[in-house]
Amino acid sequence: MKHQAIANITPASRAMRRPLLLAWLAGAAVATACVADETGIPSEPSGNAGEATQTEAGTKSVAGSAGSAVSGGTTSGGGSGSAGAPRGEGGEPGEPPLGSGGVAALGGAFSEPGGGEGGADEPSVAMSCVFHTQAPPPVDATGGAGPVPPAADVVVQQSPFLGAYLTDAAGRTLYTYGADLPGDCESAPVSRCEADCLVSWPTFSGGQRVLGAGLDDAAFGSILRGDGSSQATYYGWPLYYYKADLALGQLTGQGKGKTWHAAELALPSVVIMKAGTAKYLADRNGRTLYVSAGDTPGGSEDPVSSCSGDCLDAFAPFHEKHLSAVSSLEPTDFSVFVRQGKGGLQLAYKGMPLYLAHGDEIAGDLHGTETAGFTAAVP
Repeated sequence: MKHQAIANITPASRAMRRPLLLAWLAGAAVATACVADETGIPSEPSGNAGEATQTEAGTKSVAGSAGSAVSGGTTSGGGSGSAGAPRGEGGEPGEPPLGSGGVAALGGAFSEPGGGEGGADEPSVAMSCVFHTQAPPPVDATGGAGPVPPAADVVVQQSPFLGAYLTDAAGRTLYTYGADLPGDCESAPVSRCEADCLVSWPTFSGGQRVLGAGLDDAAFGSILRGDGSSQATYYGWPLYYYKADLALGQLTGQGKGKTWHAAELALPSVVIMKAGTAKYLADRNGRTLYVSAGDTPGGSEDPVSSCSGDCLDAFAPFHEKHLSAVSSLEPTDFSVFVRQGKGGLQLAYKGMPLYLAHGDEIAGDLHGTETAGFTAAVP
């Protein structure tokens, strides 16, 4: 089978690529890939300086993988003023380069196994559960607690380019930042936008939370920043405004630095993250995507993955049935191929097969680079 690029995506049709960039592949994927089952129900954190210290019970599981239940877990992490402080450790914050093997960070993983050498039942990287905090009770017009909630302060808008995305009640676009570290039900998100960054990218308040139609409160949370202010999060990603967006429908911050993107209703499955000045690819939960120098790149023929046997104990071939990517990435740079051996689908970027590392437990981890020949995929 020749590898097939995701092609013919025009600006007018890009709205369709968001939910189903690979809709044409869904039938094949059902036959060859396990379906990851996410049943995480997050909960009520408390804490300060950007760290949640308690979450509601949640579960995370993947068919054939070591999913575990999480209940009332405590977490520890750097506040919004810390650049990647380790979770639950007393380590110093920092941003090692991509090849150094390990940015201690916060987040989780989501992967629908593409069926590696072990086929559809091959264990894959465990998915994350959602970071969530309870919103304060609604406030009535007199300032007291009232039974009637006010108008929604987060709503869904439609763009012919992006599809469905989030704005505030006035229609101002909400953004995520690729240098941030998204959280999950075990770990608090970390905002790395500080000082001058906040002049251009003010935070979206995480105080009161009243959601419009089509939005699920379980996907939202809030963190306390170092200055004591509250910032809202969506699927663990801190939310921001862009200073030049002043009216409904403006998306002038989209793609800035290739790391700022509108918060889409369905998060892209491939994003661009940033460690220091280096950019790399990750899944929607901030889990690093890797390529291997030992693989044969695709061109007129399928790529060939050399990862088998013991390699699959360390790396999981990356694939999702319904792939979408942030708009700063070209859809034609992605392709899907059938792995040799026992088959199964795998995603390739610019002809190179993509992997998740089993050793990466949280967003921003780069432990896969500790294995010779493996490096983070660079946009």
